[in-house]
Amino acid sequence: MKITTKDCICIGMIAAICVVATTILIPLPTGGMVHLGSAAVFTLSILFGGLYGGLGAAIGSGIFDVLMGHMQYTLFSIVIKGIAGILVGTIATSFYVPTLHTPYPKFSKLIIALIVGSIWTAFGYFIAWWYVLGSAYIAFAHLPASFLTSGAGIIITLLLVPRLQKKIRSMIGMATDKSH
Repeated sequence: MKITTKDCICIGMIAAICVVATTILIPLPTGGMVHLGSAAVFTLSILFGGLYGGLGAAIGSGIFDVLMGHMQYTLFSIVIKGIAGILVGTIATSFYVPTLHTPYPKFSKLIIALIVGSIWTAFGYFIAWWYVLGSAYIAFAHLPASFLTSGAGIIITLLLVPRLQKKIRSMIGMATDKSH
């Protein structure tokens, strides 16, 4: 596969959206916070496919951790969010960028992709927290916030994808038509 300037721009855009979305925090009544990073990873991976979604999520999550001083989680986030993007995008639509002719995913396929991505993310961060914090108990205590973040991400993704999918595909189609 030949990487084009358009590929780099799309992946960079996805990464930037993931960074910004992860900085948007929603306070919980329990005192914890939920962020919109998972919503961005899930939505963009479905719209742009597993490859772009995974690379953008990995880069964006890594940049977020570096910028926000979470250096101890950077490598974990790159792997966890990158694989989450690949899984969600590939299960829901395709590994590569969906074309105008790629069928829209069925609702059941979207749900499966989002649940797999959420479980993978929770498992990955459980391992990261256990390693960084040195306690499986403390890592386990972080899981509810992870599932709430993914749950918010699922709801937002299910609301955004149908509204954005047609527009994104037509933009990709126009870009593809101009390059031929």
